[in-house]
Amino acid sequence: MKSVAKFLVAVMCAALAACSSAPAKKAEALPASPAPAGESSVAADSMTQKQDLDLAHFAFINALDMDRRGLRAEADSLWYVASQADPKSRFLAFAVAQRFFDAGMDSAAVAMAQRANQLPGKHLASQYEFMAKVYVREGIADSARKYFVLALDSSKSQDMTLLYDYSLFLEAVQDKEELVRVYEILLPQTNYIKSLLNRQMGLLVETGKDSLVVDLFYKAYEATGEREYLAKSMHALVLQKRYVEARAIADTITGSTEHDAMMIELALLTFVNGPREPVLEFLKKKYYNDGVRVPELVYHLGLNEYMLHEVDSAKVHLESAHLKLVNDKEAGAQACRTLSAIAFGRGQNKEGVRYAEQADSLLQGEGKVFLALALGTAKEFNKAYALLDSMLGVWSNWRPMEAVVDSAQLNKLMAAAKAKHRRFQRAYADVLMIQARDLEGKTVFTDFFKDLTAGKPKESLKDSLNRAAAREARTKAELFWESILAEEPDYVELRFMMARNLERLGRIDEMLAMFEAILKSPQLQKLDYPEVANYYGYTLINLNRNKAEVEYGYSLVLKALDAIKGDKPDAIIDSKAWGLYRLGRFQEALEVILQVNPEKFKDDEEYLEHLGAIQAAAGKQAEATETYRKLLKLRPKNPAALEFLKGKK
Repeated sequence: MKSVAKFLVAVMCAALAACSSAPAKKAEALPASPAPAGESSVAADSMTQKQDLDLAHFAFINALDMDRRGLRAEADSLWYVASQADPKSRFLAFAVAQRFFDAGMDSAAVAMAQRANQLPGKHLASQYEFMAKVYVREGIADSARKYFVLALDSSKSQDMTLLYDYSLFLEAVQDKEELVRVYEILLPQTNYIKSLLNRQMGLLVETGKDSLVVDLFYKAYEATGEREYLAKSMHALVLQKRYVEARAIADTITGSTEHDAMMIELALLTFVNGPREPVLEFLKKKYYNDGVRVPELVYHLGLNEYMLHEVDSAKVHLESAHLKLVNDKEAGAQACRTLSAIAFGRGQNKEGVRYAEQADSLLQGEGKVFLALALGTAKEFNKAYALLDSMLGVWSNWRPMEAVVDSAQLNKLMAAAKAKHRRFQRAYADVLMIQARDLEGKTVFTDFFKDLTAGKPKESLKDSLNRAAAREARTKAELFWESILAEEPDYVELRFMMARNLERLGRIDEMLAMFEAILKSPQLQKLDYPEVANYYGYTLINLNRNKAEVEYGYSLVLKALDAIKGDKPDAIIDSKAWGLYRLGRFQEALEVILQVNPEKFKDDEEYLEHLGAIQAAAGKQAEATETYRKLLKLRPKNPAALEFLKGKK
């Protein structure tokens, strides 16, 4: 029979290949490459030759057997025999095309694949995928894309390998929009593998689809249960200022893992620029109701309690947190600095210094500025100055290592060294000011510019020495500020400090000029305008040099009040009342000063002086007498009280 003859030929070909003394190369084992369809009579003849299904089937079975035994070259020949015996078989044609492809015979693979794709039969996703790969190798992008899409549609996007291959193709042609769609399908099948997840996130940002990042991470969290993804989803919400949704996630937190800690800190960002009361309420709920005990939460709880004057509770929580914030030295140091402030507020100077030293230790010596200020607050001035002298010496003489030759890097290092030097100069000035105020507090009279009454007691030698020492400290502080301003002329906060110091030094004209320069400075927005306007205005009112200056000072106080939204500070209301008093509007002054909360200022000597003077001027003699008696209990040698009560029982 004819079919048997063909079979014998095939077997003989296989036997000859198997018995060859040298292994056959893949390309040599395959028949000559068919040319592209339409360009070769071989392809046309193949389409018209008669089928010999027996031979095709026998060759197919033996090809599978050869493949199983690892005889690839022999299998290749038999696959080709089978395809030639059954030229209408789509399956066999694609199998031979795959063989050509694997052997690196690209042109043959393209031609055979094109022929196979024209044959009848079931169109498989794998066949479309093969067509796509063939065109990728040939660099025909449009055709490759067409068959990738057909393959995905045929497999209903369930073939993970196909999706991955298509994604590689899309990466190559930089089709980011389509990549987003493919990764969206692929990610759930890979259980949101991190490399693909991060790539998808980057693509969403690059294509302007940031809002989808939230859903991406939330789906990953739902699929894997990993709280890292929930935290990242919340992070994306915060970046997009979707604060209500972010807080909704935070409300679900009941754990104490590092990711829970991250979400607590993210939640706090949603309260930025708002009042602190809701922040404290949130933190208390997470701590007391939900049992979240991460150090970060305890730390923020303590800070907010301190800022809202719940000092006892703040101390407990900050002491607990600062020992556990092992991965955040800056937060631990801030906890120590706050504990230091609490200690100083309670007159526990040694404790205050101890916590400042702990903060410096946590920051590996980078907390020397705060430590110097703590020593100054504890009135350990010699220790503070010794520390500051040492640090100024370090940074004024600092030079980079000789190995640094890059000019840009050298300039950067030198600029950083100069900045540190200025920080210690500023700290030195601050400690000098602390000492100056301490010395002034030890004198009987602390207002240098108040007209003295004839009955004022003479200043003692001790008071005179204290005043001179205070003046020396203030003058020395001014030298440090001037040195800093030579490097940072726009440092308007420092100019404000200098202006106030000039007042205390009695250099009034210089003070006025500096305040006027501050009010006209483009850097004014860096300051608290109501504070500046009130301080300057009140100073002019209190100096009482002439009516024009008092009226100008009063107008500044009114501007300070107008600039404040919400409740007006009692201190500025007091300034307004004192301005009205200086202008002779006594009844109005009394009405205004009675708006001040007396409980807040019951121990404030200046407020009581104002209240007594205004009451007396408005004809309220009995009330004035009571006020001045309170003042004498607070400061027994107050000249205004002594003068008013002279001769009174």
